[in-house]
Amino acid sequence: MIAHRTAIQSLTEAIMSFQLDTIPDDVLSLAKRCLVDVCGVTLAGSKTESAKLLFSTAAETYGIGNCDIVGTSQRMNAPCAAFANGAAAHALDFDDNCYAGIVHGSAVVFPAVLAVAQQRGEMGSKLLLGFVTGLEVEFAVAKALTNSIYDKGWWTTSVLGAIGSAAGAAKVAGFNREMTEHALSLAAVGAGATRAVRGTTAKHYYCGRAAELGVVSAIAAKQGATGPVDVFEDQSGLGQVLNDGIFDRTELEKLGEEYGIIDPGVDIKKYPVCYASHATADAVKEIMVADGLQARDIASLTCTVPPVVASNLTYHSPRTAAEAQFSLHFAIASIVLHGDITLKHLTTKVLSSAPIKRLMAGIIVKVGDIPQQHRSSKSICPEWGYVELNTQSGSHKSCFVGSPVGSASRPLSDKILKKKFNDCVQYKNSNSSEFTLYEKILNIDLLQNTQDLFS
Repeated sequence: MIAHRTAIQSLTEAIMSFQLDTIPDDVLSLAKRCLVDVCGVTLAGSKTESAKLLFSTAAETYGIGNCDIVGTSQRMNAPCAAFANGAAAHALDFDDNCYAGIVHGSAVVFPAVLAVAQQRGEMGSKLLLGFVTGLEVEFAVAKALTNSIYDKGWWTTSVLGAIGSAAGAAKVAGFNREMTEHALSLAAVGAGATRAVRGTTAKHYYCGRAAELGVVSAIAAKQGATGPVDVFEDQSGLGQVLNDGIFDRTELEKLGEEYGIIDPGVDIKKYPVCYASHATADAVKEIMVADGLQARDIASLTCTVPPVVASNLTYHSPRTAAEAQFSLHFAIASIVLHGDITLKHLTTKVLSSAPIKRLMAGIIVKVGDIPQQHRSSKSICPEWGYVELNTQSGSHKSCFVGSPVGSASRPLSDKILKKKFNDCVQYKNSNSSEFTLYEKILNIDLLQNTQDLFS
């Protein structure tokens, strides 16, 4: 490590060194899985009222161009497309997650690199390179700040996503060192939202804004705008203001040698709700399936979760789909009633039905520690879940899930991932060929022009 080099300069050095032919095959393979997933959830998310109104907001702010607004026939300029697609990618809370910073990576970085690549008419290989670069920069900064920034109440996807988006945009555009440094610093100094956004349009808005900020910062840097390259080290910089001076520089020096997409890895969601509910939902499902139980068989159901789960899932009686995505009570009730949580369950009709309201009212959620007998379990994630269920017949059932299906340690099979993609396409009622788009994404590095990705 060069002692006098700032964090921004270290990040820039790593960005300059990223090349497709030196990135390990397993990293590229995982990145393509993330691209499949984010393209699917963006298509589905574009159908939501939240995505539609935020696209209208962007359209009034920006102008037309040659960049896809995914799920529509419209093309706008790069900042508009990044914002609109970022909002759509996160609108259903169905996009991937990473425990480095507890961030959503793909939903922010992909819209930015797609917009810049399409604006420039770049090949798919450039998009893939920018995507990996952006994700790894976002994850590295997250590791350097540690998860304490999230615990303090910052919505890390907004804060760190903008930096990842700027990195990806700069890489796709082929920026030199100076322009890259200022793109990163401009994005970093202006990023940030708090976790109070959960359950509202603001969460989708600030995901879009993080993607947009990365693109606009890159454009500004290209025009000659400058930012504080000591944005992490300054007495009023991110490390001090957001995180009490906690910033582990050594994590930045590992960029290109260690990959966050591998460790801690990316979690691709099985359910379209906040990831904090997934382990508990899986635990309930394991009990219900193993014992062939129905809703009528349950006398009581108690969930023990860590503090981070309780702080994320604050809606006990959700009234809207956005609130239901942050409701452990809804996730559990949906599993009990339907055996699953799918996009079709996130409706006002389902939420207002007597059976699900009755079930949600009877669920007990408490904050506690991992039960002693499960503390040696392998692959325990920060958002584990422990369920105790008493039946009407008097039997007691329990289940601990340390990491849910879809986590980095228990990844979705290719079959399930493809089904999720197809379900998202069908949810959108897209006229595009599922197979064609799926294959395009898996072979993104062979695509001659990124403007053809969704056509």
